[in-house]
Amino acid sequence: MRSVHRWWVAGILAALVPLVVPPSSSADLVDFAALGTKVLGGRFDEVYAGTFTQAGPLQLVLSRVLLIGGADGVPHPLVMVVIDVALMLGAMAACRGRAVREVVVAVLALLWLIGPMPWTGHPVESIVGVLWAYAIVVDRKGRWPAAALMLGVSVWIAPVAVLGFPCMLAVSGGSSAAPTGNAVGGGAAARTGDAVGGIVRAVRTWVVAGLIAVVGYVPFVVSGRFEMFGHVWPVDPGTLPYLLGLREVTWATRLGQAVIVAGGCAAVAWLLRGRLVAVAAAPAAAGLLRVVTDPLAFGYYWLPVAVGSVLLVALLPDDLAIWRKSLVAAAGYVTVMGVAIGHATAGALLAMAGCLVAAISNA
Repeated sequence: MRSVHRWWVAGILAALVPLVVPPSSSADLVDFAALGTKVLGGRFDEVYAGTFTQAGPLQLVLSRVLLIGGADGVPHPLVMVVIDVALMLGAMAACRGRAVREVVVAVLALLWLIGPMPWTGHPVESIVGVLWAYAIVVDRKGRWPAAALMLGVSVWIAPVAVLGFPCMLAVSGGSSAAPTGNAVGGGAAARTGDAVGGIVRAVRTWVVAGLIAVVGYVPFVVSGRFEMFGHVWPVDPGTLPYLLGLREVTWATRLGQAVIVAGGCAAVAWLLRGRLVAVAAAPAAAGLLRVVTDPLAFGYYWLPVAVGSVLLVALLPDDLAIWRKSLVAAAGYVTVMGVAIGHATAGALLAMAGCLVAAISNA
């Protein structure tokens, strides 16, 4: 089947998903849309007046936009069709014309579309994974201010997006392949200097991104009624915090979670720095570790994971051993099925194994 035919078939299937399997109503989306109306109306003192609102202001506004023409917490069918098709074709475009890979990725993306992606709970958070990945792409091209802007904007969507900031280590420091130094010890010195400079550049990007993120919340803080950080989360049975004996989690507890998630993301990003697959593997690691360590088990937590897992399969190196490609693809499929049948933690751990397979390969 020629490429254009594959794209047509995949696009049509993606368009049919929200029509044949319409998503259920999302109470959060309705509430966020109502808060988005308050943001647009300049009623900043009402948006974060209680601890309920843990979403960013941009997510609230975009939730309002998504429900234009929709009803009962479900966007208009045309809106869902356009977004689903865009996600599908974007995933296939990342395959760079590889026929077999386009088919594998199209089926994986279709499974995510049928399951929790992207209309479960907080559909706008699908953008977070895309912003993380694209921030790496533009940083690779030397446009670090644009990368910082994307990271900052991701936090406007959800504060949890700050966990993906270490993705920038995927491009800082150059390629992980050994350079060809010319004189005694010259190569090692160059690598060390490049690595140090890369970390400095990453920190610069993080600082600017953090400032941009803060700016998005300033109007609500200065309104005098900003209670986001007073929220306390119950702990769902079966989650890692529950197994550790926790029954409620505060923002202070989440700092420990952030260390684990950001640290794991940083490790994967640094290990794969300079390699194309890092564009997917680092965001996927951040999303997966968030799922594994979180006290709650909501389907929408998988939205950034869905983006990362699809891109991970699409961007695997061409010369990677076929068994490793197959293992990573299988991990992606098992992950989405794990979410669908309620075994999210097992699926997350399998997907992490896929990330590690990609990380340790130098083929």
